[in-house]
Amino acid sequence: MTLKAVITIALAAAALLARAQQNGAEQEKSQSSAYSAYDRMAPSADAYQGAWNTSEAQRTAELWKALCEQRPADVDAQLNWFRSERNARQSRNNGQLTPADKAALDDIAGRISTTAPGSFEEHLARYYVDFPTDQAFEALRQAAAQEPARTELIVPLLTQATLQGNEHGMDTWSAELEKRGGLARPLMDAASDLLLSVAKGGVLFTNGDMDTQPAVVRQRVHDDRRDVLLVDQRLLADAGYRQRIWKAAKAEGPVPPAGAAFAKALVDATERPVFLALGLDRAWLDAFPGRLHATGAALRICNGTADGISTLEANWAAMKKPMDAGPLSRNYVLPGAVLLEHYRTAGDERRTAQVENELRRIAAATGATQDLLRAGVLQH
Repeated sequence: MTLKAVITIALAAAALLARAQQNGAEQEKSQSSAYSAYDRMAPSADAYQGAWNTSEAQRTAELWKALCEQRPADVDAQLNWFRSERNARQSRNNGQLTPADKAALDDIAGRISTTAPGSFEEHLARYYVDFPTDQAFEALRQAAAQEPARTELIVPLLTQATLQGNEHGMDTWSAELEKRGGLARPLMDAASDLLLSVAKGGVLFTNGDMDTQPAVVRQRVHDDRRDVLLVDQRLLADAGYRQRIWKAAKAEGPVPPAGAAFAKALVDATERPVFLALGLDRAWLDAFPGRLHATGAALRICNGTADGISTLEANWAAMKKPMDAGPLSRNYVLPGAVLLEHYRTAGDERRTAQVENELRRIAAATGATQDLLRAGVLQH
């Protein structure tokens, strides 16, 4: 089985999980009456805090929207609507926002600006709408100047420190994220597995808050794999960030543009091994046909032969593989399928049975069983 085929299977599993989450949310609708007293609603949570059920995120956004219609002057409710709406829309598209999504969020941010011009809520909403531009970080500066202790600022300030290469800021805000930022604990295990999957001195491209920030916390707070150069693909839109990453990777030649083109050029310009987190958008993986090799929770970009199956074997045995890490738990389907196919081809019945049993458990937890059965990865 080719890696491209397994990637397709993994993405199909993600779609299946989304449908399963939709069905679960339908069963929970009866609970919505508990929120009829809006004053009891908890503040909106972000994906890195465990709010990764797409249907539940959408339902939460609708509840906050209804409250805003009843209380048009309630700026706190408007900010919660904005945050939950953003989370729901990102959940539907692997952390990305479509032009329509951005327009909808801009409209809510406009309401906040009308209700409370110059407020913390206005500045924080503008940060997210304008991210990752200079205007976004200026809005963040103004929000932090007004209410510096707000927990909603922790991840944006950590992102800003990362963008600037501010070591002290990264240490400070990664510690705050673990201490009081609501970081979902399973994401820390997933981050540990992600870093484990990268060879010594490697460069790792990550997708967004769910895989980037926990990995930063692992490095900065727990002194885990500081040799790995983390690259938040969202920040590559900033020329200064691209320049700094290029220099940190000891790459030669002109600095390339953002996106997968940056990783493509980096492979040929540095001696450091380059890896892609499995949480990246499909477009990133499609940019390297025939050159991606599974190493665990990441894929290595290779110009020639791969490291061999031994690297994947060792990493697979050492990984924690949390099944309660939301969409990041789906990432274990791909390396498990690659390893299973290898053992079948080699005729290793004992290891085939061992990995197949583990993959069945993973598939059951992530909603991937039927897709893997149809693809022949799992057999009836």
